[in-house]
Amino acid sequence: MTRRRGLCYSAWAVERFDAVVIGSGFGGAIPALRLAEAQRKVLVLEKGRRPAPRELRFSWDPRYLQTLQRFYLTDDYLAFFQSAMTMGGGSVVYAGAMLRAPSEAFDFQDRDGQRLWPKGVDRAAMDPYYAKVEEAMQVRQARWDEVPKAGGVFAMLLSNLGLSCDRGRFPFVGCLQCGFCEAGCQFGRNQTLLRNYIPAAEQLGAQFRAGADARSIEPYDGGYRVLYRDAMGAAREAWGKVAVVAAGAIESAALLLRSAQALGGVSLHLGKHLSNNGDVAWYWMLPEGKFPPFELWRGRNNAVMITYAFWREHRLTIHTGCGPPALIGALDIRREAGAGSLAFGLEHKRLMSALYRGRMVGGIAIGLVHGDGEVQIDSRGNPKVLFPMTPELSAYTGRVMGVARSIAEANGAEVLAVVREGAPLGGAHQLSTCRMGDDPARSVVDAGGEVNGRPGLFVSDAGALPGGTGVNPALTVAANAERIAEQIIARHP
Repeated sequence: MTRRRGLCYSAWAVERFDAVVIGSGFGGAIPALRLAEAQRKVLVLEKGRRPAPRELRFSWDPRYLQTLQRFYLTDDYLAFFQSAMTMGGGSVVYAGAMLRAPSEAFDFQDRDGQRLWPKGVDRAAMDPYYAKVEEAMQVRQARWDEVPKAGGVFAMLLSNLGLSCDRGRFPFVGCLQCGFCEAGCQFGRNQTLLRNYIPAAEQLGAQFRAGADARSIEPYDGGYRVLYRDAMGAAREAWGKVAVVAAGAIESAALLLRSAQALGGVSLHLGKHLSNNGDVAWYWMLPEGKFPPFELWRGRNNAVMITYAFWREHRLTIHTGCGPPALIGALDIRREAGAGSLAFGLEHKRLMSALYRGRMVGGIAIGLVHGDGEVQIDSRGNPKVLFPMTPELSAYTGRVMGVARSIAEANGAEVLAVVREGAPLGGAHQLSTCRMGDDPARSVVDAGGEVNGRPGLFVSDAGALPGGTGVNPALTVAANAERIAEQIIARHP
C-alpha cells in the first residue's frame, strides 16, 4: 500500500492507459478524441458530474450553479472567478461566443519586450485549428434575426457615435433565446462538447469518468501515475504513458503545485501570470424614451453584437449581454455619483427596479493585459487565488471605463459602475498559469504544451495560453488544444 495526503492507494489497482487526461473541457476532450483516433487507449477524469439535458434548469440559484461550476473568491473579496465543473467543461455553461483572436494578440509582449507566444504560433498558424473546431462544433455567424433586442440597443449606442458593430459567431443551432445559456441549455441547441468531441471519442473506446477528482501526478514506470478520488470518494490510481492536464487554469496549476515534490520540482512560473483576459464589466443607464423598448433578461446571455472599434487604439473589444435578475441583484451596480451611488439599500433597489426594464444595457470589455494574479495552494492542497490590483491593471480599467463614458456621453446615457474600489470583478476567462514559451526560464510548458523537463506531461487548457486573446478565449483554447494534440501524438508515438 502507498499513502498520499492521507489516502491509501493499492498498487495492484493501478489501471494502465496510453494517455490519462485530466479535465473534459476544450483542453481535455479535444486531445482525448485525437488520441483515440490515433488508436491510443484513453482515460479522461472529470471532477464534475455528467448532467443529462433534463437535469439542466431555468435557474440562477447559486446552489444549482455550484453543481456545474466552481467559484473562487480572492482573500481581499475584491475579485471572484468562476470555472466550469461538469463533463464538457465550459462548453456546457458559457455564453457561446467562439471568436478567432485578432492577429495582434499573438504579438503581445511582456514587460521585458519579449513576445509571449512561442515563435511560429501566430494567427496564420492557428487558423487551420480554428477552422477544425468551427467545423466540429458547427460554429457560424449569428443571423440578424437572432440578435436579441439588447444587442440591437448596444449597436445603436455605437452607431450614434459613428462606430460599427458586428455579429459574433456561436455554436448554436436553432437557439430559442430563452436566456439561460450559462445555466446549461436544456434544449440541445448549444453544440457543446457533449454533442461532438466527447461522444466521438467514446465511440473509439475512450473512457470518460465523472466525479473523478485528480489529486496528484507522479512519474512512475516510464510514464505518469495519476492519483484520484472516484465518484464514491474511493482512492484510485491510473497510469498513462502520457498525462494531459486540462482542468482549467486554476485547477491545473493547483494540481501541478500539489505534485511538485513528486515531479522533482516545477517551474517558478507555475501558478503565476494569472490573467482574467482583461475582462471589465459595467452597465449604461439609458435616457428615457430614446431607445426601443426591450427586456434585459430576454435573449442569449451574450447578446451577439461585438465591436472592434476600439481595438486599434486600446487593444480591446466590447460586447454586450442579456442579464438575468439574479445577476443584477448579485453585482455591485451603482451610479458613479448622486442618488443610487451606493450598491445597497432601498434607494438602490428602487433605481434597479426603475432601470431594469429597458433602461440599462451591459458592456463587457476584453483586452490585452499582463497577468499579475497567482494561484497558490493552501495546507490542504486546494487552490488559493491572488489577484492584486496593480497600477497597470488600475490604469487599464481606467481606460476601459473612459471608453464606456465616451459612449455614454454621445448618447445622453450614464455609466453604472460594477467594479469595486477600482478592481475588475475577475470573471470566467482565467489564463496563463501554466504558460507556453520558447524559453524554459520564462515558461512552464514549451510550444507543444509539454512541461519543461518532464517528457510526456502536457498542459492543454487555458492555463497554457501565454497571453490574452482580445475576445472570448474559448475558440483559441480549443484550437490550441487541437494543435497540442498533434504534438502529443507526434512526440510520443
